[in-house]
Amino acid sequence: MCLTLVGHGMVLRTASAGPRATPAAASELIAFDIPAQALASAIERYSVLTGWQVIYDASLAGGRRSAPLEGAFPPAAALRVLLAGTGLAPEYVSDDGVMLVALPTVAAPATAPPVPPPHLRDYYGRIQAGLARVFCADDLIRSGRYRIALGFWIGPSGSVVRAASLGSTGQAEVDAAFDRGVRRLEVGAPPADFEQPVVVLVTPELLGQCRTANPRPTRLAR
Repeated sequence: MCLTLVGHGMVLRTASAGPRATPAAASELIAFDIPAQALASAIERYSVLTGWQVIYDASLAGGRRSAPLEGAFPPAAALRVLLAGTGLAPEYVSDDGVMLVALPTVAAPATAPPVPPPHLRDYYGRIQAGLARVFCADDLIRSGRYRIALGFWIGPSGSVVRAASLGSTGQAEVDAAFDRGVRRLEVGAPPADFEQPVVVLVTPELLGQCRTANPRPTRLAR
């Protein structure tokens, strides 16, 4: 099982400081009054008002300004207005979570993303293998078809010191199982130039590989 490493050194914008107890439903109309401003601060305000979580590479937001957002919109439409003219677009990874990606440009030649140095590639591999091991060993996770993005920070000891999910699987028990799995990760001290947080995307197809590769797992102690 190979987990998709979405990125590292990402920004996870959540509404933890906002007034909402639960994220807004997709059809809910929300009143917005967000002037044009630095994109990062506009996204933060958007998250507070909607309760939706947004992740993006910090380098994508640098130097970009949002479009003004005024009026009542459902969350997805509001985000499209906010991002107008920025060259970014939302990619939905859950019912109330999005990842911002750069729109392709016709004029710019396609370039391959930079290849991380060997020591970072090795560390990424250890993270992916470790998460695959704990997720595939959990009967609740491996038996379902879930899609969720997970962000986490690794401390000097090599263990996870903070974790956050982007959205939800729709089942609190399953969300808790993913959180426990991430927090079990032990991969050794991160390299000095390793940017955090780490964001991985778990998909139904990847979880299906658990059942194919190991049909009778050993359950992890809870």
